[in-house]
Amino acid sequence: MVEYKNELKKNGLCIVPKLFSNQEIVSTRKALWDVIQGKYNTGREPEERFWNVGDDPEDIIKIDKPHLSNNDIKKLITSSKLGKCLAEITKSNKIQVWHSQSVWKPPGGSKKGNAGWHRDIQYWPFWKPEGIFTAWIALTDVQKNSGPVRFILGSHKWSNLKGLDFFDKDISFQDKIIRKTKKDYKIKSSIINKGQLSIHNSGIYHSSKENTTNKPRVGMVVHFSTDKAKTISVTGSLSNYLKHNLNDKNICPIIYEK
Repeated sequence: MVEYKNELKKNGLCIVPKLFSNQEIVSTRKALWDVIQGKYNTGREPEERFWNVGDDPEDIIKIDKPHLSNNDIKKLITSSKLGKCLAEITKSNKIQVWHSQSVWKPPGGSKKGNAGWHRDIQYWPFWKPEGIFTAWIALTDVQKNSGPVRFILGSHKWSNLKGLDFFDKDISFQDKIIRKTKKDYKIKSSIINKGQLSIHNSGIYHSSKENTTNKPRVGMVVHFSTDKAKTISVTGSLSNYLKHNLNDKNICPIIYEK
C-alpha cells in the first residue's frame, strides 16, 4: 500500500488492484440500471437525477446518491474491504461516505457524454480540501477508447482555474484555458478493469471524453471524508446540506473506524 499512498500524495491520484469480484460488479451494475430506469427497491428516490427515462440517450447519465434507492448499490459502497482499503491508502482512522454518484457514459462516440475539466472541491464549498477524497469504482472494463477519466497529475497543488466545469462538453476549449497558464503538465487516463478503483484528491483536475466503443462505460463514484476533514459554514441553499446528512448513517454511512 505504500506505493499507492505515495502516488496519491505526489500526483493526487492512485489506481489500486481489483477489489471487487465479478459477481459483485455485475449485481451492482444491474442494480444501477434499475435505478436509471426509475425502479427503486428501497422505495426511496435518489437525491437527484440529471437524466430521466426519455431524455437524450447520448447524454451522460448521472445520478446522485443512488445508494439510497437500491440495497445492492449500498452494499458495494459500504463494504468493509472498501473502507479498509481507503483508510490504509489515505492514512486515516475514519472513512465516511458522505456522497455517491453513478456515471453511465453511453457508447457511440457522442460528445454529449463528455465531462469537462473540473476539480470536485469546486462544487463543495462546505468542505475544506484536506481529508476529502473520491473513489471511482469501475463497473465495466475501462479502455483507452471508452472515455476514461483523465487526470492532470499534480494539479491538486494548483490554484483555481476559472472557466472549467464538469457540465461543459467542449473540452477542446477548456484545454485552451488550461494552456494559458499551465505549460508542462502530464495527463493520465485511468485505464482500469471492472472491480478496480482509482482514488483521487478532491483538488485534482479531471475530465473524460467521448466513449467510442459499442458498450457503456460505467462507474460508481464514492465521495468520502476522513477524520482529518473539516467543514466550512456557508450560506444559501447549501447551508444545511451536511448538517442534515452527515448524522444520518443511512445517507452518509461510516464504512471504517478505528
